[in-house]
Amino acid sequence: MKYLSILGLFLVITSCQKDTRFLIAKNKLGNLNHTSKVYQIDSLLANDSVVKTNARNAFGGTLTSVVEDIKVYDTSEKQILNIKPFGSMDTLSKIRSIRVLTEKYKTKNGIGLGSTYKDLKTFYDVNSIQSLANSFIITLKDINVVVSFDRKVLPGEVRFDMEADIKPTMIPDDAKINRIWVNFSD
Repeated sequence: MKYLSILGLFLVITSCQKDTRFLIAKNKLGNLNHTSKVYQIDSLLANDSVVKTNARNAFGGTLTSVVEDIKVYDTSEKQILNIKPFGSMDTLSKIRSIRVLTEKYKTKNGIGLGSTYKDLKTFYDVNSIQSLANSFIITLKDINVVVSFDRKVLPGEVRFDMEADIKPTMIPDDAKINRIWVNFSD
């Protein structure tokens, strides 16, 4: 009986703990964080398939010791992450940035790919807005995350003007996030 009550307490405690495997936070994405090293990615993402892309030399040959890019696929073989290390010559290098390619990953407030600008501005302060050719990116102040929106959502006067200063009030509330990058810093 004593063991059953201990087991019951354990089950209650573990069921109350929030699943953080898909959490986007400052210097954290799921099991990865700003101290994670390139060589640890395989074990930290053991349920996924990790593919390291090696750089090529001037003659087109592969440089096996140079990890340039790390792609992560889920069990359905869909790419879910693209990881860039700080140093490509070093497996002890830390992660520089991660591009999120799936809607599974979200902030504690539920913001992820496909979330609207209205949802975003409800929970986060916009640090800066930068204009790109086909999109614009917003840096979120508190969590070191960059999100992207398609330029097509902007009003006509700024949609085609690359020099225009995009103000937060120009972005429609229903604009959807189409890219997310998590940047790691020490």
